[in-house]
Amino acid sequence: MAFVQIDLKKILTSTNMQRQINTIRHMGELRLTEAIWDNVYSTYKPMEYLRSYELLHSVSSSFKITGDTIEIKVFCDPDKMHHYSLVDGEPTYIPSLINYGFSWHGMESSTPDYFHNRPESKFLEKAIDQIQKDMNSALVNAVIMAINSNRYR
Repeated sequence: MAFVQIDLKKILTSTNMQRQINTIRHMGELRLTEAIWDNVYSTYKPMEYLRSYELLHSVSSSFKITGDTIEIKVFCDPDKMHHYSLVDGEPTYIPSLINYGFSWHGMESSTPDYFHNRPESKFLEKAIDQIQKDMNSALVNAVIMAINSNRYR
Protein backbone atom coordinates (compact mmCIF):
# COMPACT_ATOMS: atom_id res chain seq x y z
CA MET A 1 0.00 0.00 0.00
CA ALA A 2 1.27 3.46 -0.93
CA PHE A 3 0.43 6.52 1.06
CA VAL A 4 1.11 10.16 0.26
CA GLN A 5 0.16 13.08 2.42
CA ILE A 6 0.16 16.62 1.05
CA ASP A 7 -0.05 19.62 3.35
CA LEU A 8 -2.12 21.93 1.13
CA LYS A 9 -2.08 24.71 3.72
CA LYS A 10 1.73 24.66 3.71
CA ILE A 11 1.75 24.82 -0.09
CA LEU A 12 -0.69 27.73 -0.23
CA THR A 13 1.15 29.80 2.38
CA SER A 14 4.62 29.24 0.95
CA THR A 15 6.59 32.22 -0.38
CA ASN A 16 6.74 30.71 -3.85
CA MET A 17 2.96 30.18 -3.98
CA GLN A 18 2.38 33.74 -2.75
CA ARG A 19 4.47 34.97 -5.71
CA GLN A 20 2.51 32.73 -8.07
CA ILE A 21 -0.80 34.07 -6.73
CA ASN A 22 0.40 37.66 -7.16
CA THR A 23 1.38 36.87 -10.75
CA ILE A 24 -2.07 35.37 -11.38
CA ARG A 25 -3.76 38.43 -9.83
CA HIS A 26 -1.78 40.80 -12.03
CA MET A 27 -2.56 38.66 -15.08
CA GLY A 28 -6.27 39.12 -14.29
CA GLU A 29 -5.81 42.88 -13.84
CA LEU A 30 -4.07 43.09 -17.20
CA ARG A 31 -6.83 41.11 -18.92
CA LEU A 32 -9.53 43.39 -17.46
CA THR A 33 -7.54 46.53 -18.29
CA GLU A 34 -7.14 45.34 -21.89
CA ALA A 35 -10.86 44.62 -22.16
CA ILE A 36 -11.70 48.10 -20.87
CA TRP A 37 -9.23 49.74 -23.24
CA ASP A 38 -10.46 47.76 -26.26
CA ASN A 39 -14.17 48.23 -25.53
CA VAL A 40 -14.28 51.70 -24.00
CA TYR A 41 -11.31 53.89 -24.77
CA SER A 42 -10.45 52.73 -28.27
CA THR A 43 -14.08 52.77 -29.47
CA TYR A 44 -14.81 56.42 -28.80
CA LYS A 45 -12.67 59.55 -28.94
CA PRO A 46 -14.77 62.26 -27.27
CA MET A 47 -14.87 65.81 -28.56
CA GLU A 48 -17.29 67.03 -25.86
CA TYR A 49 -15.09 66.41 -22.81
CA LEU A 50 -11.68 65.29 -21.64
CA ARG A 51 -11.43 61.76 -20.38
CA SER A 52 -10.34 61.09 -16.80
CA TYR A 53 -9.34 57.47 -17.51
CA GLU A 54 -10.64 56.60 -14.04
CA LEU A 55 -12.28 53.42 -15.31
CA LEU A 56 -9.00 52.26 -16.78
CA HIS A 57 -7.05 53.17 -13.64
CA SER A 58 -9.63 51.69 -11.27
CA VAL A 59 -8.70 48.07 -12.00
CA SER A 60 -7.40 46.36 -8.89
CA SER A 61 -7.20 42.93 -7.32
CA SER A 62 -6.85 41.15 -4.03
CA PHE A 63 -6.45 37.66 -2.70
CA LYS A 64 -7.20 35.84 0.50
CA ILE A 65 -6.22 32.37 1.68
CA THR A 66 -8.50 30.74 4.21
CA GLY A 67 -7.49 27.22 5.16
CA ASP A 68 -7.12 25.38 1.87
CA THR A 69 -9.13 27.91 -0.15
CA ILE A 70 -7.71 30.69 -2.32
CA GLU A 71 -9.95 33.59 -3.27
CA ILE A 72 -8.64 35.94 -5.96
CA LYS A 73 -10.68 39.00 -6.95
CA VAL A 74 -10.12 41.27 -9.93
CA PHE A 75 -12.40 44.31 -9.96
CA CYS A 76 -12.98 47.97 -10.75
CA ASP A 77 -12.71 50.15 -7.63
CA PRO A 78 -16.32 51.21 -6.98
CA ASP A 79 -15.21 54.48 -5.37
CA LYS A 80 -13.98 55.68 -8.77
CA MET A 81 -16.80 54.31 -10.86
CA HIS A 82 -19.87 56.46 -10.52
CA HIS A 83 -21.17 58.98 -13.00
CA TYR A 84 -23.68 61.52 -11.74
CA SER A 85 -26.24 62.21 -14.41
CA LEU A 86 -26.80 65.82 -15.38
CA VAL A 87 -30.47 65.00 -15.80
CA ASP A 88 -31.51 63.39 -12.52
CA GLY A 89 -28.33 63.51 -10.43
CA GLU A 90 -28.53 59.77 -9.69
CA PRO A 91 -25.19 57.93 -9.64
CA THR A 92 -24.68 55.25 -12.25
CA TYR A 93 -22.01 52.57 -12.03
CA ILE A 94 -19.87 53.27 -15.10
CA PRO A 95 -18.92 49.66 -15.99
CA SER A 96 -22.63 48.74 -16.00
CA LEU A 97 -23.52 51.83 -18.03
CA ILE A 98 -21.02 50.88 -20.72
CA ASN A 99 -21.62 47.13 -20.54
CA TYR A 100 -25.42 47.28 -20.76
CA GLY A 101 -25.62 50.30 -23.04
CA PHE A 102 -27.57 53.52 -22.68
CA SER A 103 -29.50 56.15 -24.55
CA TRP A 104 -29.27 59.67 -23.19
CA HIS A 105 -32.23 62.09 -23.32
CA GLY A 106 -34.17 59.86 -25.70
CA MET A 107 -31.54 60.36 -28.40
CA GLU A 108 -31.83 56.82 -29.70
CA SER A 109 -30.39 56.34 -33.13
CA SER A 110 -29.23 53.44 -35.23
CA THR A 111 -25.72 54.90 -35.25
CA PRO A 112 -24.18 55.11 -31.77
CA ASP A 113 -22.08 58.15 -30.98
CA TYR A 114 -21.14 56.71 -27.54
CA PHE A 115 -21.79 60.05 -25.84
CA HIS A 116 -25.56 59.98 -26.28
CA ASN A 117 -26.19 56.40 -27.36
CA ARG A 118 -24.17 53.26 -26.72
CA PRO A 119 -25.41 49.78 -27.58
CA GLU A 120 -25.12 46.90 -25.13
CA SER A 121 -21.72 45.22 -25.47
CA LYS A 122 -21.54 42.66 -22.63
CA PHE A 123 -17.76 43.04 -22.80
CA LEU A 124 -17.46 42.65 -19.03
CA GLU A 125 -19.08 39.21 -19.03
CA LYS A 126 -16.73 38.08 -21.78
CA ALA A 127 -13.70 39.46 -19.95
CA ILE A 128 -14.77 37.95 -16.61
CA ASP A 129 -15.27 34.51 -18.20
CA GLN A 130 -11.81 34.65 -19.76
CA ILE A 131 -10.18 35.93 -16.55
CA GLN A 132 -11.77 33.11 -14.53
CA LYS A 133 -10.60 30.49 -17.02
CA ASP A 134 -7.07 31.94 -17.08
CA MET A 135 -6.83 32.20 -13.30
CA ASN A 136 -8.25 28.72 -12.64
CA SER A 137 -5.83 27.16 -15.09
CA ALA A 138 -2.82 29.11 -13.79
CA LEU A 139 -3.70 28.38 -10.17
CA VAL A 140 -4.16 24.65 -10.76
CA ASN A 141 -0.84 24.54 -12.62
CA ALA A 142 0.92 26.41 -9.79
CA VAL A 143 -0.42 24.00 -7.16
CA ILE A 144 0.50 20.96 -9.26
CA MET A 145 4.03 22.31 -9.77
CA ALA A 146 4.35 22.90 -6.01
CA ILE A 147 3.17 19.37 -5.22
CA ASN A 148 5.48 17.84 -7.83
CA SER A 149 8.49 19.78 -6.54
CA ASN A 150 8.55 17.55 -3.40
CA ARG A 151 9.52 20.57 -1.25
CA TYR A 152 6.11 20.69 0.39
CA ARG A 153 5.63 17.05 1.42
